[in-house]
Amino acid sequence: MTQAHDHVPSGVDADDLRGHAHSAASPRPFDGWLVLADPTGSIDLRRLFPDIEVRIEPTSAGFAEALSVSEPSLVVLVAPPAEPGDLQRVASWLATNPGSYAVLMSPHHAVALRLHALELGFEDAVDLSSDPMEVVGRLSIAGRRGPVGGHLADDRIVLGEGVELDRRARAIRRDGRLMSLRPKELALLEYLAMHPGRAFTREELLRHVWHDAVGNERMVDVYVFWLRAKVERDAANPIHLLTVRGSGYLFDPPRPAPSGSPDDRVNRTER
Repeated sequence: MTQAHDHVPSGVDADDLRGHAHSAASPRPFDGWLVLADPTGSIDLRRLFPDIEVRIEPTSAGFAEALSVSEPSLVVLVAPPAEPGDLQRVASWLATNPGSYAVLMSPHHAVALRLHALELGFEDAVDLSSDPMEVVGRLSIAGRRGPVGGHLADDRIVLGEGVELDRRARAIRRDGRLMSLRPKELALLEYLAMHPGRAFTREELLRHVWHDAVGNERMVDVYVFWLRAKVERDAANPIHLLTVRGSGYLFDPPRPAPSGSPDDRVNRTER
């Protein structure tokens, strides 16, 4: 049985680790934030939230197209360029996507616009002149409430002894303590955990988690390496996030062994 490497897999570009840059001409589903904003404006969400995949559309037309084909975890409108028509479009989207969330950010004087957003069902409406720490905090809270890969019955998934995935918190809960996850870490862990015992190739994981059938397969190795450090008691000898020889990865959930009997786990994997 081969031990897991104790170093980060090489050959992965830094840009890939941030989640594959999008092509503006080909909108596709993703688990990040969809933003209508002036990319040269005073607020730079990509810089403020480097671990989140932030897609910025500068026009209402581009935003509407992206919203129609995307599955964002959070929608953010920044006014200007966002206008009342954009708020109404997002409100209609919220009505058909239960559990989804949206935030409006507007100048101090746009009180009526912020109140209108709240009336339409927006999660929050933020004054852009607020303290930057408050702006970041309120966006972070709204982002953690966003949907993760659809609406599943279980808010918590047991990953191991004293370790579980807390879907509402978008984090791992280990011995009662929350451990934050990068957006793609969360998506990958949830996908594997919802298909226990099933092996997925790296190509399949790129397609289902990154929505990209062609990509850097070593990136999958890096994210599994990061997850093992948070899920496993001994990351060098994983027992739940397993490497399947010649294939890819699977999640082997914890199972109580019968009292007095040896562990009958099939030795079908290498660590």
